[in-house]
Amino acid sequence: MRFLRIFAALLLLAYGGVSFASDAAGQKEESPVLVEADPSLLVASPKMRGESRNFIFCLENGHYLKKSLDKLDMKKLVREYMSSLDFMKMFFLESDVDFYTERLAPILPQLLRQGVILPANKIYHETFVPRAKARLEWIKKRMEEPFDFSNDETFRPDRSKAEWPKNMAEADELWQKRIKFDVLSQIIGYDNSDEQIVSEIDEDAVRKVEDAGDELKNDAPKTFEEKLKKAKEEVLKRYENLISNMTKDDATEIQEFFLNAISNIYDPHTSFLSEYALEEFDISVRNALVGIGAVLSEKDGYCSVVELMPGGPAEKSKKIEPGDKIVGVGQSADEIEDVVGKKLRNTVRLIRGKEGSKVYLQIEPKGNPGVRKIVVLQREKIQLTEKLARACVYELPVGDKTVPIGVIDLPAFYGESDGADGVKGFSTTHDVEELILKLKERNVKGIILDLRKNGGGFLNEAVDLAGLFIRTGPVLQVGDRSGRVVQMRDDDPKVVWDGPMIVLVSRLSASAAEIVAGALKNHERAIIVGDKSTFGKGSVQMVYHLANFDKSHKSAAKITIQKWYQPNGESIQLKGIHSDIALPSTLEHLDLGEDKRENALDWDEIDPASIRAGYGYGMGEGGAKLLSTLSEKSEKRRESLDEFKFLNERIGWFKSRVEKKDWSLNLDAREKQLKDDEAFADKMNERQKELAKSNFKKEEILLDSAIAKKKMQEESSASQDNSSENGVEEKNPQGENTESAAGGKAESSSSGEKSANPPSEKHNSKGKSKKDDVPEFDVSMREALRIMGDWLEFENSAKKN
Repeated sequence: MRFLRIFAALLLLAYGGVSFASDAAGQKEESPVLVEADPSLLVASPKMRGESRNFIFCLENGHYLKKSLDKLDMKKLVREYMSSLDFMKMFFLESDVDFYTERLAPILPQLLRQGVILPANKIYHETFVPRAKARLEWIKKRMEEPFDFSNDETFRPDRSKAEWPKNMAEADELWQKRIKFDVLSQIIGYDNSDEQIVSEIDEDAVRKVEDAGDELKNDAPKTFEEKLKKAKEEVLKRYENLISNMTKDDATEIQEFFLNAISNIYDPHTSFLSEYALEEFDISVRNALVGIGAVLSEKDGYCSVVELMPGGPAEKSKKIEPGDKIVGVGQSADEIEDVVGKKLRNTVRLIRGKEGSKVYLQIEPKGNPGVRKIVVLQREKIQLTEKLARACVYELPVGDKTVPIGVIDLPAFYGESDGADGVKGFSTTHDVEELILKLKERNVKGIILDLRKNGGGFLNEAVDLAGLFIRTGPVLQVGDRSGRVVQMRDDDPKVVWDGPMIVLVSRLSASAAEIVAGALKNHERAIIVGDKSTFGKGSVQMVYHLANFDKSHKSAAKITIQKWYQPNGESIQLKGIHSDIALPSTLEHLDLGEDKRENALDWDEIDPASIRAGYGYGMGEGGAKLLSTLSEKSEKRRESLDEFKFLNERIGWFKSRVEKKDWSLNLDAREKQLKDDEAFADKMNERQKELAKSNFKKEEILLDSAIAKKKMQEESSASQDNSSENGVEEKNPQGENTESAAGGKAESSSSGEKSANPPSEKHNSKGKSKKDDVPEFDVSMREALRIMGDWLEFENSAKKN
C-alpha cells in the first residue's frame, strides 16, 4: 500500500492532478484520459521495476554516447512510445500527444531511474485502448455505408513520417480513405487471382497449391457487387484482428515498448531484450532454427523482411526480397491467416514449424502495396553450414582470348572457437583459403570477392580473412566511450593471393563485410565495385544480462559500447565504405543503410594507423592511373551497353514505385496501373531472357566439405528413388521421399548455372511457362568481371612498356 501511495504522489506531481483537468495557467484543457484504468493495470510488478531500473542504469553508464537521461529529449521519448503503439498514426490525436509530452517530459528521468513505467501504462490503458476500440465501432458502421471508387481521391498508406490528426474530424477523414484503400486493394486482388499462387518446392506441393488455387478461383466473386461484399467482410475481419491484437498487450509487452522507445533515442542498435527477445537473440547467434531463413522485423504494424539468410528456403525461392512484407501466413493455401498488426513474435511462431513441412506466405512486394502473392516454402533447419563460402571460375573474353577469373561468394563470416588442441575449427578464413588454392590450380588471373549479401558475422574471421591478401598491418581500429583506441592487426606475413582483386559490395554488405572491404581499400590491395556505399553499420554492441543484478531477471540490455574505424581513421559508421567504381542498383532506392535510420550515431574520424607503403593495386605508383583507367572504361560501358539500359529502365520503374507515396482510390486508375505494371514486367522478363544468352560460361568450385555433403544428399536421394521403385512407402509416394529429394536438388543447383532454369516449369499442369522462370542475369557481376579484364589488359600493357 505504501508503494501505491508513493506512485499516486508521483502521478500527481507528473500530471498536475489525477484529473488532467487544468494546465499551469489554470485554463480548461480537454483530457485524453477516456477511461480510468484499474490501478492493478498501471503499477508494474517489483520484478519489472527492477528490470527497468537496471536497464536504465546500463544505458546511462555503459552506452558509447555517455549521455544521462537528463540530456535526452524526453518529449521525443514520449512521441516514440506513442508511435510504437499507434504505428499508423491514426488512433491518437495531436492533442493527446501534446498533452502527454508536456506533462511527462520534465519528470521522466526521475521516474525511470526508479524503474517506474506507470506513465506508459496510463497512456496505453486510459487513452490508446479506448480510442482503438471506439475506432473499431466506427469502422463497423462505415462498412454498412456505400463505397464510391469513381472519384479522383488518393491515400498515403505509409504514415510513418506523418503527424497525428489534429482533431476527430480529420481522423475520420483519414480513416475514410484508409478503409477505402484497403477495400479497393482487396477487390483488385480478386481480379489478379491468376498471379496469386506461386511455388518453389516439390511436385506434390505444386499440385496442392494449384488445386487450392483452382478452388479459390471457383469460389472467387465474379461481379463487382460480389467482390465488394467479400472485400468489406475480409477488411473488417482484418481490422477486428488488428485492433484486438493492439488492445491486448500485457504488462511485459508495454514495458518492452516503453524501454525500447528510450533505447532508440540513444541509437537504433541499442535495445531492451525481454525474456522472449533474448531467446530470439540467442537463437540468431547459434543460428540453429527450423524456419524459412529470413530475418524479420516489425515496422508500422507489418512483418517486414530485413535479410535473407544465404542457402535458406526464402533465399533459394528467389520470390522474396528484403523490403517485402509478410501479410498472411498459413499451413495450407486456403487457410491464410492475416498477420497485419499481429505481434512479430506471434507471426514468427506461425512461420516456424516442423522440419520438412510447408508454410504458405502471403507477400506484399516492396513498393507495391496493391499486389499480393502467395509463396510456398519448405521449412528447413537453418544453420551456419548454409552460409559456407563457394566459388566458381568464369571464362572471360579479354581481347582475342579467354581468361579464367575466380569469384568467391562469401555470404557471411562464420566460425567457431578453437578446439582443445588449439586448432581452429569451423572457419571462414580456412574455407576461403581452400577455395583460393583451388582457383589457383585452375590458373585464374584475378579474383573477385563477392560480399553483396554479406551482413557480417565473426569479427576475428574478418580480420584473419583480410590477412590472406596483405602482408601485415592494421585491419581495424576500435574506439570506446573513454576515447581509448585499439588496433586489430594482421601480423602474419603469409599472403595466399597477391594478384588482381576486386571486392563486390552492395547496400546489404554490413559490419564485418565492411571491415574487410575498408581494410583492403585502405591498403590499396583491392578495388571496391558495386553500390555507391555499403550499409554503414560501424558500431559494436554488448549484451548485459540483467540476471547479473538480480537472478530472477530473464531479460537483458543490448548496449552500443564501441565504434569501428578503418585503418585510415575514417569511421565505418553511417557512411560505410564507398565504392571506387559505383554501379547502378535498385537497392539505392530502398530505406536500406545506417544513414536511413533515426538516431544513428554520427560519422567521425580518428588518427590514422600506420600503414606501410600501400600496394598500389600491384602497380606501385601506377595504382592511381590504373583506377582512373578502369573507371573511365566502365563508365563508357554503362553508357553504351544494352544490359545497362535494361538495368536502368528496371531501376527507373522500381524507383517510381518506391517514391510513389499517394495511391489512387479510383478503381479504373488502379486497374490500369496494375495492367501497366504487368506489361512492363513481361517486357523486362523477355528482354532478360535474350540478354541471358550472353552469360559467361562458368564452373562451380565447392569446398571439400560441401562436396561431401552434396554427395551424401545425392546418395540419399537415389536410395529413396530406388525404394519407391521397389514398392516401399507406397502409402505416400509423393510425400516425405519427394520432399527429401527436392531438398537435395535445390541445394545442388542453388549456385550453379542450371539454377537459371528451375524445375518448377515442368510441374505447371496448365502448360504455361511461369513468369519467374527467367534465367539469371547478373549485370553487376558481369561488369565486375569486365573491370577485371580491363585490369589484366592494363597490367600487360604496363609490363610491355
